[in-house]
Amino acid sequence: MPTNLPAEAQAALARYQQAKTVEEKIKALEEALPLIPDHKGTEKMRAQLKTTLSKLRRELERKKTMKTSRQDLFTVKKEGAASIVLLGAANSGKSTLLNVLTNAKAEVSGYEMTTRKPVPGIMYVEDVGIQVVELPAVLTSDLKETPFASRSLAVARTADLIVLTVDCGSNPVHQLEKLVQKLGEAGISLGVKNFEIEVEKKDSGGLRLVVFGRFKGTHESLKNALQRIGIRNAVIKIHGEAGVEDIVEQILRPSLFKKAVVLAGRRDMASEKVLNELKEKAKLLNLPLLEVSASASSTLKAFKEEVYRALELVRVYTQKDGVVNRKPVVVGRGTTVGELALQIHRDIAKNLRYAKVWGSSVRIQGQQVGPSHVLSDGDLVELFV
Repeated sequence: MPTNLPAEAQAALARYQQAKTVEEKIKALEEALPLIPDHKGTEKMRAQLKTTLSKLRRELERKKTMKTSRQDLFTVKKEGAASIVLLGAANSGKSTLLNVLTNAKAEVSGYEMTTRKPVPGIMYVEDVGIQVVELPAVLTSDLKETPFASRSLAVARTADLIVLTVDCGSNPVHQLEKLVQKLGEAGISLGVKNFEIEVEKKDSGGLRLVVFGRFKGTHESLKNALQRIGIRNAVIKIHGEAGVEDIVEQILRPSLFKKAVVLAGRRDMASEKVLNELKEKAKLLNLPLLEVSASASSTLKAFKEEVYRALELVRVYTQKDGVVNRKPVVVGRGTTVGELALQIHRDIAKNLRYAKVWGSSVRIQGQQVGPSHVLSDGDLVELFV
């Protein structure tokens, strides 16, 4: 972080922190950027602010577009146990993949940008329905931004998993890099977030730090950094492990963390060298790489299994008086018996005495457990009130 900023720049950043509307935030950042000296010490801050400004401008444009349109064609009603989106460049195989995985009938052609609005379908992994949404391309085949980019990225923000589709026949490493870049510009980071920052701004009282984990820094360094971006009175809460730069970056450029996988299409079009480079890039980004062929059922099965694993879903079957309901209750990993009861009905959770469980989460089949027992995929549960 820079050691100091001109008073005018600090004042503009303070106005940005106090701004309530998108328009006010844009105006404050446009005033602040020219006032921040352009040198190595301010390089990261300027980049963060420019990215935030671009994101705000796109958000404003999207709002204007929605106001002039009678119907928002990019609205997708969520269905199934979870939702995944197919995000990629034009002609990267998204429509073909959607058709072979789901009941959808997306149009497939050799022309770019055939898909002009999200196309949903339902993919089944055993007895769990997962929504798959093909998004209009965010990049052209020569990796320029499309007119649909900001709208598609906005839909991606609501997904439980992002599938980055790349065409192995057309520089897949560069495609992946550009997709990650576009997601970053839209405030979407890929992977698991190991910290959470809460900033409660105050009118007075200075800066107070509350740590639920570990803070990598000193109170004085954090105080100086926050004052430089216009925050002088606030309660900063840290959950997990974070440093000064993590906190400042989260305030200047809030990121939404999303799970993601990389899907390599048309594998036979790439040399082993290109494939190895793609694998290395995906590994560097800490993203699973999947190879799928519409004509090879084994690759489709592997894709479904990896998506189910990445979503961290758990199927729980219930029974009453010995009668098993074959439609599972789908919950997240780590769900307890008490949380399952609450999802079924509030009164059941309130009056729950114990449960009997059959499955991998217990040592003895039909074991009696309490509300804090953590369930595993495929467990059968009977609740007793």
